[in-house]
Amino acid sequence: MALIVGVGAGLLDVVPMLARRVSGRSCLSAFLLYFFAAIIVFYSNLPYLPWWADGMAVAMMMAIPVVFTLVGKDKKSTPIILLNALILGVLISVAKHFIAS
Repeated sequence: MALIVGVGAGLLDVVPMLARRVSGRSCLSAFLLYFFAAIIVFYSNLPYLPWWADGMAVAMMMAIPVVFTLVGKDKKSTPIILLNALILGVLISVAKHFIAS
């Protein structure tokens, strides 16, 4: 189930990027970020966080290195990446809570 949710979250992030003709490396990077975030969320439970915040925390932790890499080159993408991490992280947590449980 984690793999299916990861593919879905990755595709949700990559499809708009493909529409804007973003490079293939960037699309692959974004897809793999959310693919692996879903696997980590499904097989872990972060202490002191409610169930819905697990995905946000994992996705944000995985997106921060990407943001630091891009901050010098493209400052407009930083808030988009962080907002996507929050939204897709919540969606991953919701999928884990309602589908896998």
